[in-house]
Amino acid sequence: MNPYQEIRKVPLESFDGLQSSAYAVQRLDEEKGWQESGIVGHNYMLLPNQEVKEIADDLLSSSYTSFELDKEFFNGKSFMLAYKAVDSIASVDYTVDDNELDKLNLGIQFWNSYDGTRSFGFSLMLYRLICTNGMMSKQYLQNYRFRHNPGSEDWDKQLESMVHMINMTQDGDNNDVNTMIRGIKQLNNHAIDVEEISNIRHNHLQNIPTSVWGEVVDKFTDPRGDYHGTSNGWGLLNSATDILWHKKKPTLASYNHNAMITDGIINAICS
Repeated sequence: MNPYQEIRKVPLESFDGLQSSAYAVQRLDEEKGWQESGIVGHNYMLLPNQEVKEIADDLLSSSYTSFELDKEFFNGKSFMLAYKAVDSIASVDYTVDDNELDKLNLGIQFWNSYDGTRSFGFSLMLYRLICTNGMMSKQYLQNYRFRHNPGSEDWDKQLESMVHMINMTQDGDNNDVNTMIRGIKQLNNHAIDVEEISNIRHNHLQNIPTSVWGEVVDKFTDPRGDYHGTSNGWGLLNSATDILWHKKKPTLASYNHNAMITDGIINAICS
């Protein structure tokens, strides 16, 4: 589905002809014509996805870190762009087959929606470089919501603040990101057995659907799989992010599960 279709905001009316304070957001489908994507309030900051991408590219080019586009998601309502930093910010104390350190790279997600489910903003994330598994977090990694429209008086200040945060994080001066990286290193040194899997599942990830958790454990315990020889917390987390980040047809739920499992495993083992 093309995320960069033309959009328009159409005022709604009540049955007696009075204008509502709500608006329908419609996008111009190349084959079906105008299609409704959502209902939003009068003050909702509606931006076309094309403009979001232009802002993202401009903002990231202003940082001294080079980024490359990794993923683009659009379900007709919610839109996401994920960028991966070219240079690593840390490494896990683990050597992979090619005798290079298991590196972690900074990632940036930009979100937008036409139905109000996700306000225009961005989130930090981390990548495992050797497999580009993306790790999301609502607890350890900052989420930033734009509060003013492009062109407003405070717009440049917002962009400067974001660029500063990105540069600071890449320099290793972001305490929240550093806390998450320390947690990941602890995962790598923590062996996982059946008792530990039970604790993680029933005390920290009880809201994850059984079908999702079953798929994660199946990948983690597969004797022919990528993570069978890595019977520690880092292997379990990567079993999850491998599935959830690389889905052929991702959903908002799969991205939310990514963050929930990342936070839950780190909390279970590192608290």
